[in-house]
Amino acid sequence: MVYMRKAIGYAAEYKKELWLALFLILLSVIAGVMPYFVANKMIVGYLEGTFGGTKSVILACSAIAAFLILKSVLNAAGITFSHRAAYGTLYEMRKKFSDKIATMPLGDVTGNGSGFYKKKIIDDIGSLEVAIAHIFVEGIPNLLIPVIVLLIIFTNDWRMGLLSLGSLPVSFLAMRSMMANGMKKMPGYYGAQSKLNNTIIDYIAGMDVVKIFGQTKASYQKYAADVENYREYAYDWTASSWLPMSVIGVVLPCTVILTLPVGLLLYAAGSLSLQTFIFTLLLNLSIGIPFHKAYMFVPTIPNLNYAVESLEKSFESPGVQTGDEQTISDHADVMFDRVSFSYGNEDVLRQISFRAKPGTLTALVGPSGGGKSTIARLLVHFWDVRDGSIKVGGKDIREYTADALADAISFVSQDNFLFDGTILENIRISKPDSSEEDVYAAAKAAACHDFIMALPEGYDTQVGLDGGKLSGGEKQRITIARAILKDSPIIVLDEATAYIDTENEDLIQSAIHHLLEGKTVIMIAHRLHSIMDADQIIVVDKGELIAQGIHEDLLAECRLYQTLWKADTEVKGWQMEV
Repeated sequence: MVYMRKAIGYAAEYKKELWLALFLILLSVIAGVMPYFVANKMIVGYLEGTFGGTKSVILACSAIAAFLILKSVLNAAGITFSHRAAYGTLYEMRKKFSDKIATMPLGDVTGNGSGFYKKKIIDDIGSLEVAIAHIFVEGIPNLLIPVIVLLIIFTNDWRMGLLSLGSLPVSFLAMRSMMANGMKKMPGYYGAQSKLNNTIIDYIAGMDVVKIFGQTKASYQKYAADVENYREYAYDWTASSWLPMSVIGVVLPCTVILTLPVGLLLYAAGSLSLQTFIFTLLLNLSIGIPFHKAYMFVPTIPNLNYAVESLEKSFESPGVQTGDEQTISDHADVMFDRVSFSYGNEDVLRQISFRAKPGTLTALVGPSGGGKSTIARLLVHFWDVRDGSIKVGGKDIREYTADALADAISFVSQDNFLFDGTILENIRISKPDSSEEDVYAAAKAAACHDFIMALPEGYDTQVGLDGGKLSGGEKQRITIARAILKDSPIIVLDEATAYIDTENEDLIQSAIHHLLEGKTVIMIAHRLHSIMDADQIIVVDKGELIAQGIHEDLLAECRLYQTLWKADTEVKGWQMEV
């Protein structure tokens, strides 16, 4: 019941619709029971000779028909209001969960996989619909009215009241068994489901790689194994639940299981009147359907409990620290002050300190896995630092709101992501109120205007899911254009020229230098020739700052930089010969 209350609590914004729905469904259940009272009056009146002919029969039948129609109308109205509340709540919950993901450390998000969050947003939040639209507004009336009817039977004859409870003990025991089994099976079932979600997404997203490297069979075997694993859990849960479900489905609605045989014996013995016997039988029949309808929601309760518990854990998980400061200067500097960071128990950065002044280019270089990208991601607050501080404009980034920091920093990653929309929409997403002329200017600065105009639909070209219709270099230039359009005081380029050919790289470098005035630029580069003119170069290896300075000084004094420069020169020479 705790999780049920939490689920209903999510719909607090729609409590008027919920209570109205509950009231309408309550009236609907009452309307559904009333025909049995009318039928009892008609039958007993006929037996006693007080029922007045054809006119009375027509009137009674009309009343029964009216109650049945009223039941349908009230039920439809109640379900309409309950679903309005339910789907409004799902919309708000999905927005809330998306906002929560945005505040969570990136490592937590990427570590769980997209299938994990698909299950949370689609499946777990979707399961709240049953609680809000059905269990609350339908379950309560379909339990309450039968209880009232049973009280009426008890007041009429306590013996028949007790007999009317005959189907409940067996049904309750079966229900308890099914609930306990569900709570036991659910963790394994949902774990297998989440794993299958991840596998399906990876299998489809990586199909081109699978085919290129001839791994279709091996990849399919992993996919098939996860499908089989999920099937086994689903079958095991269903197979172990079918017996109690069958018992409940058969016994619970059979409310005359004792009242009919025992009532006949009491009537034959002369201790029960025929009128009371008929009255009890009819009322027993009237509560069978509501009881069964209420039971239909019982199997969903373990699912609901698991989903709500899972959502609560996600909402309660700590996010990155933020403050209330909403303004960052357009001439802000960046300061790393003895920053250390870990992935779990693994040290990634140790005592990193440097300052990037406004209007300067700071380049981060070093071997792969040395910590360069982690430094860039810490600046945009993908994680909180373990020790030390990162300051922007003289204040710790944890003092700013998430929006303030996002507005102040443009980030271009080596992993380019484009939304399934047009090129224009993908560039404009960084600054939604920008004009088309501004978008064109940004695209020209990023050296992608010409190839866009060469496409049949130009800027209205659909890029496909994750930019699948464009090459890696084209995608990267569009993400750079997005950053240029944003025009933030701080620009972070994480290997932003990784997929740009030599000709376009020169154009991009020109655009980057054009952006330097009054801005703080931090650039991670794998081509050292592209950052020779940087105001300062930071050499990072194995999570530590090895050296910093300008190109000439590092080339003379830093052995690691000399090695990197030699390797880059050899690659550049090889490319020129080709």
